Amino acid sequence: MKRRTLLSVIGAGMAISFAGSGWADVPAPPVNQDLGMVDVDIGNMVEADCRICHASGVPDRHHNLYGQPIPPGSVVPFPGAGPDYVCLSCHTPHGNFTVVRDCTQCHTTSPHHTTPSAQAGDCVACHGDLVDNMGDGHYIPTYAPSLVTPERGDGGDGLPLNSRGTGAGGCAYCHDDDGLQPQDTVILTNQDLHHAVRDAGNFPCSWCHVGGDSDGGTDGERMRHCEGCHGPDALHNIQADSPNPANPGTVVVGGEDAGYGHVGRDAGPGDSDCWGCHGFAFGRAVAPGSGPTIPTLYYSDVTAIDAGTDTAVTLTGSSFTSVGGKTHYTSDVALNAADGSSVILRADVVDQWSLEVTIPGNTPAGNYNLQAVKADVTSNPVVISIKPMVIITSATTGDGIVTIHGSGFGGYAPGSGTSVIGMVTTGAGKRTTTATAEAAIISWSDTRIEAGFGAHPRKVAVNSVFGSAESRVREAGNVIRPRR
Repeated sequence: MKRRTLLSVIGAGMAISFAGSGWADVPAPPVNQDLGMVDVDIGNMVEADCRICHASGVPDRHHNLYGQPIPPGSVVPFPGAGPDYVCLSCHTPHGNFTVVRDCTQCHTTSPHHTTPSAQAGDCVACHGDLVDNMGDGHYIPTYAPSLVTPERGDGGDGLPLNSRGTGAGGCAYCHDDDGLQPQDTVILTNQDLHHAVRDAGNFPCSWCHVGGDSDGGTDGERMRHCEGCHGPDALHNIQADSPNPANPGTVVVGGEDAGYGHVGRDAGPGDSDCWGCHGFAFGRAVAPGSGPTIPTLYYSDVTAIDAGTDTAVTLTGSSFTSVGGKTHYTSDVALNAADGSSVILRADVVDQWSLEVTIPGNTPAGNYNLQAVKADVTSNPVVISIKPMVIITSATTGDGIVTIHGSGFGGYAPGSGTSVIGMVTTGAGKRTTTATAEAAIISWSDTRIEAGFGAHPRKVAVNSVFGSAESRVREAGNVIRPRR
């Protein structure tokens, strides 16, 4: 119970940071939680934890999986329903069509670190360019660590000390826990955070501890191992906006208040971001290699849209705009499909904290990742589902069975609200009556339905999980296309 309460605090804290203010007083620790994922343990999650981020759009995302193969190792409540996702893969087959809405019943481990991409070491797929992938060819220094190489452990020996008494010159100068008692800790230390990630994904220890537990060499030499995932180029482009009145509403490399990133300010030992990592001041405003700061996405105001209509989507995040030297950078949006294809959409309106983009109506239905793209750096993704249009192309009848062709029908199961309704006329002369009747479903696929009425309906309506469509019905061999 305590864990759920604490994660609720995390949600509130994230909402605060989205508005532009951080968790902690400056200087850290703990560092302001404005960029990327909050430094918490997500390895053991309960339903309430999932809903902090996955509060809406989940049904549409799952409905879009209908007819697709169930990946090996996936957990579904009723695996005997078939090798592909169908309605009964998630919904009870006992007639009341209920579904267990506790995410952890199917996602029995944290999906964040057990996905194929995570297991392959593709951290960038979810975290964006705030991190690097091992072995992707990014720059790692080959020279021997110097006096200014950051320490990866408890910090360096530089002055001034932070509020914990930790010296400048290492990651822990800013990245440390929240100072609460161990059982109440929300923000973790670097060591605990990385071990929690390892445990959640069952990753090999050798990813970090190259050469064994002792890892050999000085702490500076061991820092080269850390740079396998946190290279200098990535680190020197991490910066959030700060309350600095000289440049409101954008990120200015070298011009932000200290404590909001890695390259915000270098104004001497008292308040220098450079000093915090390296234990000394660079004496210049722009860190080596810094360019477009890496954007972060928090959420989208729309999680599901209908295909066929251009739709404006507003993304909320951080560092969508930035200034480095004399260059002004702004973000656009990459729309990434499940098959690996991608298209860049130009932003309609963009500022530091929000980005508005239009999803074209001719985008095929499916689940998509949206990422903010600024020059050569990319944010973490958010998911948006595009629901297919429900279209009837023809409806014919013979022997009381109506055959309906079209698309967007999705799946069917009794009690789900999916149905075929017909307008049936009975009687003759003055005793003629017209009423609606629900058909008995003989077969149902995404593109073809056979529905039994026992009579000749004049009209039919298909009610799908994605919407509804109507059509007139004709005898087989005399087909009338539906009006649009």
